[in-house]
Amino acid sequence: MKLQMTNAAKNCVLVLLAALFLVLYYYVKPRSLIVKHQAYSEMTAAAQKMQRLQQAVRQEMLRMGIEIDKTVDRLDSGLIGLEWSGISTTLGNVESKRTTVNPDFAALLVKLFKEAGLQKGDIVAANCSSSFPALNLAFIAAADTLELRTVMITSVGASTYGGNREDFTYLDMEQYLYDKHLIKNKTIAYSLGGAGDIGKEFDPERIGRIKERLDGYGLTFFYEADFEKNLTERYAFYTDGFRHDAAHIHTNTSAAVKAFINIGGNMLSVGEYNDSITTEAVRLPASVPIKTGLVGMFLQSSTPVFYLLNIKSIARYYQLPFDPLALPEIGTAPIYYRTVSYTWNYVILGIFLAALYLITGCRHLFFNEISS
Repeated sequence: MKLQMTNAAKNCVLVLLAALFLVLYYYVKPRSLIVKHQAYSEMTAAAQKMQRLQQAVRQEMLRMGIEIDKTVDRLDSGLIGLEWSGISTTLGNVESKRTTVNPDFAALLVKLFKEAGLQKGDIVAANCSSSFPALNLAFIAAADTLELRTVMITSVGASTYGGNREDFTYLDMEQYLYDKHLIKNKTIAYSLGGAGDIGKEFDPERIGRIKERLDGYGLTFFYEADFEKNLTERYAFYTDGFRHDAAHIHTNTSAAVKAFINIGGNMLSVGEYNDSITTEAVRLPASVPIKTGLVGMFLQSSTPVFYLLNIKSIARYYQLPFDPLALPEIGTAPIYYRTVSYTWNYVILGIFLAALYLITGCRHLFFNEISS
């Protein structure tokens, strides 16, 4: 007995094959869905906080009679400094400085900290210059939002267009915000920065007046001409343990540093490799060949390291606008969202294939028996 496919069966098979190809075309291709990042609420909260901090600093500057040059500070942030002053260190890029006033940088740090596994109460060591006041505030906004604890050391010196106003340095801005209870984390120690991290190029009389004011904030002062000794003391300050009380007193405890962040170009961070970190990602991979400075020391201890300096590359990598004329609405930038794959298409395809098998398995539906 031979089996011969009926014409009706042939038509059915053709229809089923056509349907199968349609399913393969529309459903089997990898599909994805754009959804809010799981830390979206914390990211937006940090960005909003950074925005409020900028507004508070700007209002205080206006109250003090400090003029904001809107031809330079195009976004009227109050966080773009002077072209040069007595505490300027190196040439800075004004476009990069303007880029950092975007509150989305605070959101970005929240995202990166969460992805690194940082949790409430964890300690983050921070070595900052005053070259990027906005990034320092972004870090504080992120740390406050996530309820992290910080050991923050900031150098007074700043590159051009940074926090280089002698009458209202970055540390003055920060202290104002702290006194107004707008921030919880703040700098607890400082150095002069600049050449040798001891301000060799600064006028002693000028820096003396600034230092007197900063010492009144209860900050620990670092001044050591020998680089290796300075580095050793700085690292010990971060890692020997600390706690914060209402007065931000530095005392011993057994808490461990869970992450390290560098903001700006203070020489203690990378030492002789000052211009060698060109990675676009803020979190440095463990393979970065830095063996000296605080970055090298924390990398060797397997501590997550975050590095904020190459602003143009960072902005492009995370799809943040570089030197924008206007800032995007908080919560709308690509960093607030993530792409996820979904599998319903495969489930549907499986159901279809199962149905196809059952149909084609019914031999009497497709074949007639004929005698040989």
